[in-house]
Amino acid sequence: MNEASSKFVDNLAIDKLLNEKLKKVNHSPKHSLFVPAEGLFTKKTNSLNFGRVNYIKNSSTNKKIEIPSFETSTYYHENNMIHLYYHPAQNARYNILFVHGLFDDNMLNYGYLFKLLNDLRVNVYFMTMPYHFERKPKASLFSGEYFFSGDIFRTQNAFKQAVLDIEASFQFIEKENDLPNILVGFSMGGCVSLRNYILNKQKTPTFLINPVTDLCEVLWDSPLFVTIGSDLINSGFDMKKCENIFLEMDPSKNLDSNFSNSRIAMVYSKFDQVIDEKKYKRFIDMAGIKNAFAYHSGHLNVLRVPKLAKDIYDFAEALSIQ
Repeated sequence: MNEASSKFVDNLAIDKLLNEKLKKVNHSPKHSLFVPAEGLFTKKTNSLNFGRVNYIKNSSTNKKIEIPSFETSTYYHENNMIHLYYHPAQNARYNILFVHGLFDDNMLNYGYLFKLLNDLRVNVYFMTMPYHFERKPKASLFSGEYFFSGDIFRTQNAFKQAVLDIEASFQFIEKENDLPNILVGFSMGGCVSLRNYILNKQKTPTFLINPVTDLCEVLWDSPLFVTIGSDLINSGFDMKKCENIFLEMDPSKNLDSNFSNSRIAMVYSKFDQVIDEKKYKRFIDMAGIKNAFAYHSGHLNVLRVPKLAKDIYDFAEALSIQ
């Protein structure tokens, strides 16, 4: 895709988010309803309560499923149910659980990719992350405001919930059919998916699209997060304090000698204006990811690269014949 137009789309989206949403709110850990958590991902067995699963017909071609989250809150009851949007394929060969990007409020952004995946005989389950779409609390101004903000303790809790929501979603999908499952995450959804991949010992094949890989660092140097960084500084939180709190969340800080790159793939955009291309390359080298693809696109229009659906499908196919 054209470099100038890719950068233009990214910069336009960043300006729109900042001016119409992020600059209109401010948050502080000083007034958080949550407390700092240690042992954020201490392993415990969770089982989905299938008695609370709701099937809602959304259209003639797809449906919405509501399932209870493993992490609930008395403060934001709207956020306690996960919303899955199911896009079925005929004679499907695989299931994809797709995790969207931060502050996303438009599912149409993914329609082109999902159609191509369906054409390749792949079922797609679109998972709404905490505090996004219908999970947005009434007091929240926009989708995702409460997921990532200067309320760093709520952010910590939201990230944990997103990782657990992936587990709950897969429990549901595995009861629906016995097809092989692939996890696909875009941007912040890629960060959550990558953390899930590490936590679960690389059990679920995972395909990342422009993922946030160094969560604390991008907070301070991405143009999208300048207002959140300011809120934290005004609350007395510098980079070191944030790094200590984000440590368990940050994928780049949780790679160890047991990390396997055999069931992971990654696409990154060369013209990305949200995350610097150097960050992507650094993480690929650090993690030793062999299935890495560089697209001539921006952070957002990567979703309209026709090759993307085929690369995801080929990744699934390669794993199925191993």
